[in-house]
Amino acid sequence: MLSLIAICVLIFFVGCNSKNNKSDSENWADSLENVQKIEVISPEENPILTISDKQEVEDFVNALKIDKWEMKDVPSEAIKGKQFDLYQQKTIKFGESSKDKKELKHVASITTYNKPYLDFNLGDVRFSFKVPKEVFEYLSEYQ
Repeated sequence: MLSLIAICVLIFFVGCNSKNNKSDSENWADSLENVQKIEVISPEENPILTISDKQEVEDFVNALKIDKWEMKDVPSEAIKGKQFDLYQQKTIKFGESSKDKKELKHVASITTYNKPYLDFNLGDVRFSFKVPKEVFEYLSEYQ
C-alpha cells in the first residue's frame, strides 16, 4: 500500500518521466528536490518561518527520512502542531509562457502533532504516518 502511495506522489510531483529508470525511493527523493519553498505555520495559522534557500530546503527534505515513515492513523488524543506547506514552480505546459513558470504553486502540506505522527496532504488526499523519533524531534525544532 505504501509503495502505491509513493508512486502516486511521485507521479504528482514529477509528471510523466518514462525515461527515468531509478528506483521508487530515488524518484521520490528527486521529486522532493523540486520543492523550492517551505512555509512553517503555527497552529494559530500564522507563518513563523519561510525556508527558501536551496541548501536549507534540501537539508529539510533529507531530514524527513521518508523511507522510514510507517503508514498509521494519528491517535485521536494527538494535538495538532505546526504545518509545513511545500511549494514548487509551476510546470510549463505546451503553449504556456515561460514567464508563468516563476510563480510558485502549493503542492503539499505536512501537519505535525505532539506525538511522532504526521499527516501528509496532497490536494484533497491525506495520508497519516508514524515517523521516527529523530524526524519528530527535527520537525518540532522549528519555532
